[in-house]
Amino acid sequence: MSIIPSILECLTVPTPFNVGPIHIFWLKGEDGWTLVDTGPKTSDALSGIERFMQTHKFGFEDIARIVLTHQHVDHSGLAAVIAEKSGASILAHEGAVPYIERDSAFMNWHHEFFHRLYRENGVPEEMLSTVERFQEMMDMYADPAFVHGTLADGDELPGHPGWKVVYTPGHTQNHIALYCEEDGLMLSGDFLIQEISSNAFIEPALTREEERPKPLLVYRDTLCRIASMPIQRMLSAHGSEINDPKGLIQLRLQRQEERATRIAALLEEGPLTAFELSARLFPKVYKKEMPLTFSETLGHLDLLERTERVQRIVCDGIVRYQCQNK
Repeated sequence: MSIIPSILECLTVPTPFNVGPIHIFWLKGEDGWTLVDTGPKTSDALSGIERFMQTHKFGFEDIARIVLTHQHVDHSGLAAVIAEKSGASILAHEGAVPYIERDSAFMNWHHEFFHRLYRENGVPEEMLSTVERFQEMMDMYADPAFVHGTLADGDELPGHPGWKVVYTPGHTQNHIALYCEEDGLMLSGDFLIQEISSNAFIEPALTREEERPKPLLVYRDTLCRIASMPIQRMLSAHGSEINDPKGLIQLRLQRQEERATRIAALLEEGPLTAFELSARLFPKVYKKEMPLTFSETLGHLDLLERTERVQRIVCDGIVRYQCQNK
C-alpha cells in the first residue's frame, strides 16, 4: 500500500519572479514535519505557510527540519525565518551552503567571477551592474541562514524511511531531489518542469582553484541518469505534475540539441562573443534577463565545444567563438 497520500502535502505560494508561484512540500514523518523548500522571504509566502499550518492543526514547533533543494531565493528565502520560529534544522547539499549562509569570502569570489566572465565574453560595461543587482535580490528575498547538516546522493531523508536524496546538478550545481522508490515519486524541485525548460545557470566553482563548471553539460548527464531510474511521476516546484518524466527528458535533450544547432548556424556568419549570440537568440529580453540568456547561450557553446563543432578564439582578452571548420 502506498504511504504517500497519508504523509505528503503541497502548498502553493506566490513569488515576485517570472517563474510564477512555487510549490513547497510537506512530509509528515516520524518526528514531525519536514518542509521541502520555503518560498521567498515575502509576507504573502509566510502568510500562506501560517494558514497551511492552521488548516492542518499544527504549529512551527512541529516542523522538524527544512530541506532546501537548492539555493535560489524562491526556494530558500524563508529558511532563516522558519528555522528561528520553529527550531527546525536546515539541510541542503554542501555546495549550497555558502550561498544560503551568505559566506562573505565566497560571495566576494562570486561577484569577482562574474565581473571577469562577463567582461571576457563581451558584456558591455554598463550591464555589469547585473552582478550587484543579484546581491540586492538575495538581500531582499532571503535572509542568511545557518545550514545544520548536508545531504548527499543516496542519503536517507532523516525521519522518512523510504525517501532518498538524489543529487541532480545542472539547474544549479548543488541541486537535490527527493525520491520515494516504493511509489516511483520524485519531488524534483527545479530539476525538471513540465511547462518550461529549467535553465542551467552559470555558477562559479566553490574555490578559485577549480575550473568553471559547465552546467548544461552536467545537466544533460544528469537528465540521462535520471531517465534510467524507475520514476513514474515528478512533483516539481513549479507548474503541473509530470506523468511522463522520461518522455519530457528526451524532449528537453532534443530541444537543447536544436538550440545548439541554431547557434552553430549563426556562427557560420563569423566569430561572435557569447553576449552577441545571446542578443541574436533572445532579442526581446537579452538586456532585461541578461544572466539567464547569457547562461543559456554559454551553456550551449560549451555543448558545441564538447562535440567539436565550435572553437574559442581569444583576442585582446575577449573570447569569441567560431565554427570549427573556419
